[in-house]
Amino acid sequence: MEVTVQKCQICESQNLKNILFRESGEPDRVFVQCHYCNEFVASYVISTMGYYHNGKGFESFLRGINRSGGFMSGRNIKKLFSERKELEAQAFRDVLNQLHLKLEKENERKEDGDSQTKL
Repeated sequence: MEVTVQKCQICESQNLKNILFRESGEPDRVFVQCHYCNEFVASYVISTMGYYHNGKGFESFLRGINRSGGFMSGRNIKKLFSERKELEAQAFRDVLNQLHLKLEKENERKEDGDSQTKL
């Protein structure tokens, strides 16, 4: 697994803004803009059923299914929402943990390099 924090290729800022773009009949897209220099950083096309917004609730989830053109029975949708809510929360915790470990290793390497230069 690889975990990285996206940054601007121009100024290397990690202060980025996600802009969600929706158009009828088309998949949702995310455009990423740098807050510091306002440059375009990246874009993503979100797959069908790929967008989950934590904290928005079941109605938001249903709107996403409707926009994506997906159709399921009511029982299946409710089950899918419950599973997705838990899976996304756990995945987020796992990603944060992986990122924390990565940053710790980077800091250790930096500190080792700094102590070597002082000798």
